[in-house]
Amino acid sequence: MLPVAIVGGGPCGMMSALLLARAGVRSVVFEKKPGISTHPKAMGVSRRTSEIYRQLGLLDQIEQGSLAVDGRWLSIWAKSLVGEEFGRVPIAAAHSELTPCTGWHCPQTWTEHVLLDALAKEPLAEIRFGADVAGTEEAGSSVRLGLGSGERVDASWVIAADGAGSAIRHQLGIPAEGPGDMGHFLNTMFRADYGSHLVDRPALMHQALSDEYFEFFVAVNGTDLWLMHHFLQPGETPGDFPVERLAQNIRRASGLPDVSVEVLSVSPWVMSPKVAGKFRAGRVFLVGDAAARLSPAGGLGLNTGLQSVHNLAWKLAAVLRGEAGEGLLDTYEAERQGTAVSTMRNTNRNAGEIMPIVNAAMGGDWDLVRELVAHSRRAGTGLGQDLGVAYDAGAFVSDGSKKPEVVDPVNDYQPDARPGQRAPHLWIERDGQKRSILDFFGRGFCLLAGRDGDAWKACGGEVRQNARDFHALDFEECYGIDTAGAVLVRPDGYVGARFRVAPGSPEKAVRDTLATILEFPAGGAAVSA
Repeated sequence: MLPVAIVGGGPCGMMSALLLARAGVRSVVFEKKPGISTHPKAMGVSRRTSEIYRQLGLLDQIEQGSLAVDGRWLSIWAKSLVGEEFGRVPIAAAHSELTPCTGWHCPQTWTEHVLLDALAKEPLAEIRFGADVAGTEEAGSSVRLGLGSGERVDASWVIAADGAGSAIRHQLGIPAEGPGDMGHFLNTMFRADYGSHLVDRPALMHQALSDEYFEFFVAVNGTDLWLMHHFLQPGETPGDFPVERLAQNIRRASGLPDVSVEVLSVSPWVMSPKVAGKFRAGRVFLVGDAAARLSPAGGLGLNTGLQSVHNLAWKLAAVLRGEAGEGLLDTYEAERQGTAVSTMRNTNRNAGEIMPIVNAAMGGDWDLVRELVAHSRRAGTGLGQDLGVAYDAGAFVSDGSKKPEVVDPVNDYQPDARPGQRAPHLWIERDGQKRSILDFFGRGFCLLAGRDGDAWKACGGEVRQNARDFHALDFEECYGIDTAGAVLVRPDGYVGARFRVAPGSPEKAVRDTLATILEFPAGGAAVSA
């Protein structure tokens, strides 16, 4: 029997297979398309997602196909790409002392290329293109997948990464809630040499706005490859926009009518943010757009999906290896469903900025257009949304501490090693080199001990002690422990437990804590789980 079947071979499906393979679990990805995507959709790579790529050793490859955000604006509003400007929205600072990683602007086509190459190197992972899953049926300790070809596949667990219209979610009768239809669009990929005309307007996005049109341009490579999102008016359909009409719209809104435009592909889409009411139904887990489809305003959709997969994979692997009870799998929904809802609300507010600006332009109120652009809420750092995602309940043991209070949860982030939060980044010295403490995470549970915490070494597994295995003057202060205390970090880099001071028996304390986190009988797990 197949341990895990993954339905959908987009970024979240492939990331699921990669993480499981690295954890020693075999899986097969079933993707109905003949290959990876050829039309870019998601573009943004957040700092937290970059940390995940770094953990997997893929960040260098992601960067190779990305557009660096350094020196660029998030967006420029103007009457055309080169026309009168109404304002610029700055991008969050690329570098922060709170993470070793920066954000990137990476087309989904390249993301999928990197993940597919990585999967090809994993003997425990397989992807089958042209394999359409027609339905699933759970029976006892397995799920049977029926493929369109008539083939049947039995799997212990199923990850549904089959997109916003998830057939599996609908088959399971899981409702999705949200504001619903917020607009229909045509996403047109085209080639045009606009980069040389925009040297003084470097931006990831350009909103071309007049009293007659609104077109949304997205840079793919910053030179000659672009996307244009066209908003369909009520009554309009994709069929009303043949390639030549789209090219005409591009030439008009660009303000560069003499530059040649080659339309490469067109992809209709609907902005309909919704989050599934359940992320787990028996032996089936929803990930990616199947679990939460978000407004693209803010570039948080794919990032949210990949981070949820990162949360699920280690738990599923622990259960399949016999190191955790199945109750651990309930914490996936407990930790990620509420996170997706709060992220959806944030992206909806981002999207809500656009229409008042467009309406003001259509009414000829250009002063109001400038005022609204100048006060864009998207001009913040986004660090809270990116690095400060915390769980109120889940696979961790609370130490009674309260969540740090911040004025703006979207932009403000206070590093803290409270259980249920991302373990803070610190620059450390190790083997004579400057490293991030985050580099310890990903292979299993990791115990970080203070400089006087020699007793924690008896716990076995992966124990890293300050002043012995690494050097960081501010480690104990940042992680909120005394010099003999310790912090237990999960494989996904989140804090599972914090021992502010050393207990009488560190070995027993860790063993019992792991048993609680993993829903496993005491004595059944080690730090290396």
